[in-house]
Amino acid sequence: MNRDIQSPQALNALTKGNIREANELLGYVYRVSALVVHGKHLGRSLGFPTANLLLHNDEPFLLAHGVYAVKAEIDHVVYNGMANAGIRPTIGGKSMTVEVNLFDFSGDLYGKNLIVYFIDRIRDEKKFKDLDELIRQIGKDKIEAEKLLS
Repeated sequence: MNRDIQSPQALNALTKGNIREANELLGYVYRVSALVVHGKHLGRSLGFPTANLLLHNDEPFLLAHGVYAVKAEIDHVVYNGMANAGIRPTIGGKSMTVEVNLFDFSGDLYGKNLIVYFIDRIRDEKKFKDLDELIRQIGKDKIEAEKLLS
């Protein structure tokens, strides 16, 4: 769903995680459209259920690894949320994933298409010493995302 990015400046901003600058240069909000698939259900057990996105090989994900404030559209309804893009180093992840926690949503997203609009960057992805530290940081990330999206 990403348009062909013509601007080298916008591409550079995306790959550095400067999403606000990239959106301004692009003239639209960078987004991905992807199918929601089953993951390891770790987010749910941590208190932050996530929609795991199956990224299309023909539509590369260009953003730097990190945590982002997002808006996500499902069935023509838009929700605020946060997304993690990266390898999830705290749990020993090795491959690129994008997972989205939608605020004020309950329901089943599996098999549905989700359009995720990347609004602002919260922080770099990092490895935490344990899951408790990760949970505390995710709570802080949610508060920051809510501020950025209000």
